Amino acid sequence: MGRITLNLFIYLIIFLNFSCYSFSSSTTTLINNQLKKSPNLGIYVKNLTNGKVISSHNSNKKLIPASNQKILTTLCSLEYLGSDYKFDTFFFINNPSIKALDNKDINNISGRVDNFYVETRGDPTLTSRDLKKIVAFFKQNNLKVIEGNIILDNRYFEPPFYNKSWKKAWKGLAWAPHISSVSIDENYYKSEKSNELLITDRPLYLLGVKLKRELRRQGIRFKGNIILSKIPLKKKLNISNITYKHSSKDLIKIINIINKKSHNLYAENLFKKLSAKYNRTPGSWNSSAEFLSSFLSSNVGLDENTFNISDGSGLSRGNRISTKSMVSLLEFAKDKEYFSDFYKSLPLAGVEGTLVKRFKSKPLYKNLRAKTGYIYQVSSLSGYFKGKNGDLYAFSIIVNNYNYSVRPFIDKLLSKIYYQ
Repeated sequence: MGRITLNLFIYLIIFLNFSCYSFSSSTTTLINNQLKKSPNLGIYVKNLTNGKVISSHNSNKKLIPASNQKILTTLCSLEYLGSDYKFDTFFFINNPSIKALDNKDINNISGRVDNFYVETRGDPTLTSRDLKKIVAFFKQNNLKVIEGNIILDNRYFEPPFYNKSWKKAWKGLAWAPHISSVSIDENYYKSEKSNELLITDRPLYLLGVKLKRELRRQGIRFKGNIILSKIPLKKKLNISNITYKHSSKDLIKIINIINKKSHNLYAENLFKKLSAKYNRTPGSWNSSAEFLSSFLSSNVGLDENTFNISDGSGLSRGNRISTKSMVSLLEFAKDKEYFSDFYKSLPLAGVEGTLVKRFKSKPLYKNLRAKTGYIYQVSSLSGYFKGKNGDLYAFSIIVNNYNYSVRPFIDKLLSKIYYQ
């Protein structure tokens, strides 16, 4: 009797996992075979047009999402900042012309200033080409000599600048960047000895070095040092300042790069920006994790027990989310004004970004947009596809702790579900 009860219980578990949709035998076999190899597999597929759940297995189990974490970061950013938000960086000096006017000697404008100030606000997209325009602006405003220092405000993001949950062995690699309140040339610089491109672990200081070189290149003398320090408020508010405000591209263009290229530097700067802007305190991984968690629970309505947040890019193995919660987030986005922008930011199957080599044939070629994710023993894919009936589907498939490629399984499963 006990064995009969146990067998019935097992049957019910299997039935509940697959009763939401009547799969073909080949699809059921595909999933069952994968479960034998990868028990840490989560699947959730939902028809967003009629609300019907198509597939659910281990859908409440928290799994490591890898770069699918970027979906959380970019959607939260669109919700709070908007598609047209820009990162601003302020470069300013004390106006030498006004100093001369105060001395009632307008013909004695020396072009000398004490310090050159840079107030950063989290922009990861600043380039050396931008610096040329910025320095040219000050040269046109008669700047000739900087008697003091280049002072860069280092308080917008708080340390540590390298996430504690990331492997130390990753330091120095482009995809595991140090996160500062500004980045110049995505933290790359050219070695003077070998002429090869290297990655800095001091992004803010690198900006100072490149700014110093550009000032001298344009004939502006600089006598001091590069200082990372808080800029006194009275210096920022001085009415005699000459200020150049550099603005980044619209946020949605940055998000396009984050999602299509899985850009970790941009994702982490955006992640820290959220807490810096809305908490009005220096941005940090902890405070941004709390901010993102609040968005997921309060705005989206997710159960706090179905996710953990450690970073914004997905490099950390401390991140967790269930596939059901991921699909709930994707469904939440569907009714937002920014949905079209977000949807188009995801790689198009077989065409662009991290999906350029996947889904190269029908039915999902050019018919699926999704974010990929991969770190050691973690593979994930979450996004949307159009069914053969024209309905919009959201899906999330996450696999942890496997010892072989699971991409063929994920791609084959989605193709089979399309035909169900």
